[in-house]
Amino acid sequence: MKADLMSNSRVIAQFVADSARRQPPPDVLEAARMCLVDWIGVCTGAQAEKAGHVVRSVASAWAQQGRSTLLLGGQSGAAAAALCNGTLAHCLDFDDTYVKANTHTSAPLWAATLALGEETGATEYEMLCAFITGFEVAARVGWGLGEAVTARGFHATGVFGRLAAAAACAALLKLDADAVQHALGAAATQAGGLTASFGTMSKPFHAGKAAMDGVLSAQLAAAGFKAATELLEPHGGLDSAIIQDKAAAIQPADFSGWEILSNSFKPYAACHLTHPSIDAARTAALELEDIGLIDSVHVRLGALGHQITAGKTGAPASALEGKFDLKYCVALALHGRPLSSLDFTDPLAGDEQVRATAAKVHATADAEMGYTSAEVKLVLRGGDTRTARVPIARGHPGNPMTWADMQAKFEGLVEPTAGTRTREIFERLREFGCGSNRGLATIRMLSAAVQD
Repeated sequence: MKADLMSNSRVIAQFVADSARRQPPPDVLEAARMCLVDWIGVCTGAQAEKAGHVVRSVASAWAQQGRSTLLLGGQSGAAAAALCNGTLAHCLDFDDTYVKANTHTSAPLWAATLALGEETGATEYEMLCAFITGFEVAARVGWGLGEAVTARGFHATGVFGRLAAAAACAALLKLDADAVQHALGAAATQAGGLTASFGTMSKPFHAGKAAMDGVLSAQLAAAGFKAATELLEPHGGLDSAIIQDKAAAIQPADFSGWEILSNSFKPYAACHLTHPSIDAARTAALELEDIGLIDSVHVRLGALGHQITAGKTGAPASALEGKFDLKYCVALALHGRPLSSLDFTDPLAGDEQVRATAAKVHATADAEMGYTSAEVKLVLRGGDTRTARVPIARGHPGNPMTWADMQAKFEGLVEPTAGTRTREIFERLREFGCGSNRGLATIRMLSAAVQD
């Protein structure tokens, strides 16, 4: 189906409507399962985060009846569950990123897919396929726009994550192409989230609200709601509202490949834009006998990473601030810290040595660097230097995390809750959608363990 034979919005809607007739290849299904395993891991690891509890408390007061699992314990209606679980998924800022759209796609997408999937009685395989559909839609709309959207102050997850969630939910509800267009139109008109909120509870709330709005948009469309149906055209209603200088636009949708295979996963519990610098700092510090020998640290990174993370002080007041503070993250890496979720807990550890090193970090935006690359130069007392350049940070296509890497990350996040059952939980989630339906039972078991 060619985009020039019908509107771009219609091409996208038809792709969603055809979801039930599509059979994704094994590597695509496996990629979706890795997204799920990562999502469950970061949700479970975030169970103590205040943002998740505040949102759950408010949503619980709505007293929505339903059978959708709340990962902090209990059940609710699909919309409330999507809000709560989507927020929880992004609390640690440890969730995956589709770099071409600069979007944390799985956080809102799995939240919406599982919530509505449980409510409608969908099978695990149907949920897996709906998730893939939502991912591919968000990738096509957000392709190449993520940095432009972020640079203009909008959180790309709040923009494209809503479309992902709405597309997946429309697929689960088996909407026809006409109704899908209205679902996507309803989601697009709610798009939002400000980068000025980064470092506060609002950032994970963006993901939760995107998930909730995706559920709501699909349900409204199923009930006959009418929305604008051409908002996803190049220089149309969505992109022209955010990128008003028309420097970038939605591209004609081409679904000939699978963009989920280009997804990225985080080895560090900090803003993804800090990861190349973290990798470079860790490499530069290899065989450095004494961290006190460092006189200054010079980081060269991409313009977007510099804009979002380099203007901080290096002395964050909270764990959330620390995740977006390039100087602090580089200093943690130089001190050999793993930058796991344990390095970003409140009250933030008052390690004066780390803060002293952070004060020595200087960052410069460099046109040679992109989203995945950075260079760190250590200037030592006496004038010696050590330089490390990272072209592709770990976790991105070209330098991906393996299933063994993911298992190590998962166990670190889940073991405090699940104990000796962690390995079994990991293996069951790896089989999600294979016919046993043990994955959903495992997720409900984890929810009960958190509640206990």
